[in-house]
Amino acid sequence: MTIRIDGGTIVGWSGATHEIIDGGSVLIEGDSVSYIGSERRPADRVIDAAGKLVSPGFINLHVHSQLNVGDYLITDATKKDYLSANFFVFGAPVKEKSAAPPPPESVALGRRYALYSALRNGATTILDPGGGPGNLDDYVEIVGQIGARVFFSPPYRSHDVFTDAQGRHYYEAREDGGRPGLQRAADFIRKFNGAKNGRVQGILNPAQAETCEPSLLKETAAAAKELGVGIHTHAAGNLRELIEILYTHGKPAIEYLADAGVLGAKTILGHTVFITGHSKLDYPFGDELKLLADTGTSVGHCPHKYAKMANAAESFDRYVDAGVNMGLGTDTYPLDIVAEMRYASLISRLVDKKYYGARAARVFNAATVWGAKALGRDDLGKIAPGAKADIVIVNLRTTRYGPARDPINALVEYGCGADVETVIVNGEAVVEGGRSTRIDDEKLFAEAEAAAKRAWDNWPKRDWAGRSVEEINPPAFPTRKT
Repeated sequence: MTIRIDGGTIVGWSGATHEIIDGGSVLIEGDSVSYIGSERRPADRVIDAAGKLVSPGFINLHVHSQLNVGDYLITDATKKDYLSANFFVFGAPVKEKSAAPPPPESVALGRRYALYSALRNGATTILDPGGGPGNLDDYVEIVGQIGARVFFSPPYRSHDVFTDAQGRHYYEAREDGGRPGLQRAADFIRKFNGAKNGRVQGILNPAQAETCEPSLLKETAAAAKELGVGIHTHAAGNLRELIEILYTHGKPAIEYLADAGVLGAKTILGHTVFITGHSKLDYPFGDELKLLADTGTSVGHCPHKYAKMANAAESFDRYVDAGVNMGLGTDTYPLDIVAEMRYASLISRLVDKKYYGARAARVFNAATVWGAKALGRDDLGKIAPGAKADIVIVNLRTTRYGPARDPINALVEYGCGADVETVIVNGEAVVEGGRSTRIDDEKLFAEAEAAAKRAWDNWPKRDWAGRSVEEINPPAFPTRKT
């Protein structure tokens, strides 16, 4: 089938940079773009994009396939010593309270809701570093069902994180050293890489830098080379991690990963906030940005997540100027990659005290071609002949924007995922008119809302101090009793 997109403001690719083509036309044949320009070539279907932005599909380098139950709790207002550890409030249980794995239907619901949410907000390609444990065949079916392009394999680690009865966090080695997890991930990639018409792509996910011993990381690097896939891990993401790696290995996270052999052009590090030179660190040794740039390692930058916790990478511009390839991820809800560009830009300006910093072109590149580079995919993140037909159509004619003189500046300054009307992946429109063409949006939301309420209502049973959700994150206003 051929699809032609007509009349919009097209963000094309010149061979070296994005460029704007007003009132142009894009022809899609099969799963790829075959033409971009001014001609109206024959097609089976024509999409009228007049007055709209026709953009490359965005690349979201950090989406955990689960509901926002834990996201709601990361701004814990009662506990004062998390050391910016974010997920520890929900991801480091008391060992004796460790709950049984959630039922398969709950895991499947979280996967479906998160992946669809990211897709609906304009991310045609998603990197999933792990959600709840569950059936892997089901995961592949969910990806095929919603129609996104997803890089995934189940995460693994050699050490777990727990909270003791006083609320202190500690690491405990697994008896199996995490090797069965690595084997499970490798088996998943061998079985499913390229499944669902190429929508399922493999990537190894050693969970967090401090939860993986050096030998497991070295084996990960060897497995990635054998399988021909990349690596993602969370690194330099919180101060508790920094302390653990410094005390155990005598070096910061990026040096630790370099010595373990996992840095390189096919590696993406999620977050990478607390590195040498950060204002919250008294660690003046080494040059971790140079190490990242020299090895070609990419960073999946998630500015909104850290703003929630009153933290920031210092800064997006500084990393780019040092030669580090920067992509963007959301990590926390809302999984809105369009708004994430604005967070990246504004927070970088605040950190650097430069109103002229982190311009729209840079953050747009991070959400498109630089994200594609991080994944080793030159055929994504751009609209050009031969590229995959992953395209989003964005309505800029809303009262939030006002008249838009430059569409990319307008999108970064004012846009959000709700403005995305059409999402095309692999040449197929999987979202039209802001709704999925494959699943029931209302039913999915209702199911997710009910599941999240159950989890929150039962939270005291797993919390280290038996706290309710309202104690951890107090409501903005009281509820009237009727």
